[in-house]
Amino acid sequence: MFLLSSSYNAQYKMKSCSNFYNPSLALMNPNYWIDEFLPKVDSDLILMIQGDSFLCHHLDPEKWRDVAFVGGVWPRVHVHPEIKMCGYMPAKWRSWTHKQRMWESQQQQQGGVVKNGKNKKKKHPVNRPTKMLNMTFPPICTGGKGPVGNGGLSLRSRTWMAEAITNCPHSSYSGMNTSDMDLACSVLGVDNEDAYFGIVLAGLQAPLPMAFEAALFSAEMLFSAEVTSFYGELSMEDKERYVQQRWGEDGVSLYKHMQG
Repeated sequence: MFLLSSSYNAQYKMKSCSNFYNPSLALMNPNYWIDEFLPKVDSDLILMIQGDSFLCHHLDPEKWRDVAFVGGVWPRVHVHPEIKMCGYMPAKWRSWTHKQRMWESQQQQQGGVVKNGKNKKKKHPVNRPTKMLNMTFPPICTGGKGPVGNGGLSLRSRTWMAEAITNCPHSSYSGMNTSDMDLACSVLGVDNEDAYFGIVLAGLQAPLPMAFEAALFSAEMLFSAEVTSFYGELSMEDKERYVQQRWGEDGVSLYKHMQG
């Protein structure tokens, strides 16, 4: 999947082959999703499979083409490190979009800060972001939604991956000169690309699956029964509807068999 020659190290800002930390950080560069594929030949839909993943039954990628990204569901508390995902993801989005929030606050204050009835000019006014984003992070961990995006076995739209990066680039790994750009969103200090994409795509209101649907695709920490107990129970009728949509006509009988 990754070619770790010296040219690739320079292109994707990774360390040398002898001391690189994680080559999957190349996925946070928009050029990876364009340059490494043949236009009009390769699919927009990419299946990512890490070495410790395996498929339990037939997978039809076409049945997932409506989503930007699907991977396993994270638990409410991620065990390593101990992160409460339901608060962590929206908090990160608020942090990463602070420039647009600062600009909006600046506009509300009409260029000054009111203090003791007097206006005090800001020394460093914030420029209007070139592209404004929706600041509202969608509700997760309720109503059947959950923190989705565990990337070890995941299906991704290349178009949406590039969209996420160009709208909210990582300052180190995107290959973009973010310091000279008027961005609504920019990222510092995240090392896990799957968490990055899970947060940014949710913030961009990208089409993402419900937690139960994601658990039908892949599972590392939570299987489908655990997902519904964490993020919202479903009727058997709703479960069968999702299973048929994602697994096909024979999927319901297979699902029931797997549930025992």
